[in-house]
Amino acid sequence: MSNYFKLTLCLLLLLGACKRESIPTVSDKDIKNLAIKEVDFDYLTTRSKINYDDGDRRIGATATIRIKDDSLIWLSVSPGFGIEAARALVTRDSVFLMNKLEKSYHAYSFNELSRKLNVPVDYDVLQAALLGEMLQPIGRRDKIERKESQVLIKQEAPRIDILNYISKENLKLTRVILQDQGTSNTLTMDYNDFKPLDINVIPYSSTITASYMEGGELKTTTVGFEHNKAEFSANALSFPFDIPERYDRKN
Repeated sequence: MSNYFKLTLCLLLLLGACKRESIPTVSDKDIKNLAIKEVDFDYLTTRSKINYDDGDRRIGATATIRIKDDSLIWLSVSPGFGIEAARALVTRDSVFLMNKLEKSYHAYSFNELSRKLNVPVDYDVLQAALLGEMLQPIGRRDKIERKESQVLIKQEAPRIDILNYISKENLKLTRVILQDQGTSNTLTMDYNDFKPLDINVIPYSSTITASYMEGGELKTTTVGFEHNKAEFSANALSFPFDIPERYDRKN
């Protein structure tokens, strides 16, 4: 498996590892005042730099990301020189990954992907993670802690704690931490460099860090990406994803 295909797969798996069922508790006033402004759009395109580091290898690439709100996510990864190494397509019910260097592909339903990750994952989770939105709404059973420049919303779910850091300045998420209650495993998503784009404000810089035990050792995998360009559009975008017949399907 090529490094750039691993980067594409890892990015989607890290994004997908973010969801758990919440146990809906702050006051109604808090819920109203801390309502995270969701990104309002039809189509979004970004041109981004991606950096992957798992401690053993580092990979840098450029990526084009296209999103049709609530419908499709398309990702193209290139190491440079106009060569496309991997491509991904996420629909409402499936995830497709194509390795163009090794002429192979993976196809998963979200049920299959959830079993592979051992966590429930769906389209809404992936889009929320890419846009820096709440993974689940604030509920009355959540705990609240006010800090100087941020508000911390603590959510509990079966086997996991979720910490949401919300900026008081722009009511946007700056950090989300997921902590497994039974292990030392954590998943941290940091959002930075917020900029206005049309009627929205989005993070132009994001970092996803997974810390987990493997073979008795604490491992860390980080995927960071910076958007060089982002554009919303009301006009339909293309999401080309045709798998050649000669490509081998991998499990």
